[in-house]
Formats: sequence, structure tokens, C-alpha cells
Amino acid sequence: MKRLTAAALLFAAPPAHAADAPSWDVDPEASRVGFVAEQSGSPVPGEFTAFDASIAFDRDAPDAGRVDVEIEIASVDAGSAERDDTITSEQLFHAEKHPTARFVADDFTHKDGKRYVAHGELTMRGQTHPVDLPFTLAVTRRDATLKAVAEGTVTVKRLRWGIGQGVWRNTGMVPNEVDIEIRIVATRPAGD
Repeated sequence: MKRLTAAALLFAAPPAHAADAPSWDVDPEASRVGFVAEQSGSPVPGEFTAFDASIAFDRDAPDAGRVDVEIEIASVDAGSAERDDTITSEQLFHAEKHPTARFVADDFTHKDGKRYVAHGELTMRGQTHPVDLPFTLAVTRRDATLKAVAEGTVTVKRLRWGIGQGVWRNTGMVPNEVDIEIRIVATRPAGD
């Protein structure tokens, strides 16, 4: 079962500070932090089922936004217990020593329409590197409720974070590139 705690997910009219924006209630069953790797030429999809998110974002003033997402590595679900154990092992994420991954961004660019880019830093296995996460944001209204859906995918090179020790450094079996996928769904009363 998924567990998602959101301190705030904010999409609103321009506030003086992001903290002044109304908060949104994240739907943990509809939200997802996933990935697609490749092994021996076949895609290996998976997801992290436990993560905390604090997100402040204003569509009309994206430069005031802030995102802070912390992911529990041990919550990985890649389709088999053996695969999950490998992912959390010392050779890959080393979850015992580095139990969480974290993405923090406080710089956003509006590209056009519903397209944005979050310029942030991703920490995995104790190493932090910049990552630009492109995403789309759709906000709809149904009766007295607003619904926000943010979706994005970014390709990272796992070896940059040291995810791949020993035989797992071999990019012939598991390529260096891994796609990270996010989908955050949240609602709030339209009048707030």
C-alpha cells in the first residue's frame, strides 16, 4: 500500500511567499514516484511506494516555488523480491547506509502552456548533483473542488551517484541511463 505524506502541495494565485499559498491534499493512491531501468535489453519498471512531499508552486509565479521530496529506498517495488533486494543492496543504492533519496528545487522555469522545468538537486547514495525535471501541470475544476496533476520524466546517469558498484558498474548489462517518473495528484476546495 502506498504511503505519501504531503506537508503542502500548492498551486494558486501569486502569493507574497510560497507559504501563503493554499495547501492541497495529495492523493497517495493516484500519486507515484517511479523509474524505468533496463537490464539485458529489457525494460525494468518500478516505483518507490513511500515518500514524503512538500511542494509549494504558483502557476503564475513559478520562480516562487519550492519542492522537497524524500523517498524511502527500502520501499522499492520492481516486480520481484530478488530484484528489490538487489536495488537496495550495497552494490546499488546501499539503502542500509543511505535510506533515503531526496529531490529539492526552488528554481522553476515556465516553458509554455502547461510545461515547466524544476531546476533542483537530487541526492542519492549520499551524493548530490543538479537535475532539471521537466513536468506538465494541469489544474481542473469539478464543482467546488480543484484538482492538480503534475507529471514529469527525467533521465539520469546512475553512475554519477555511485549507483553501480562491482559488477553493477558494467553498463553492458544495465545501461547508465535510468528514467525517473513522477505523478503527483492533489485536490483542494476551489474557494480556498
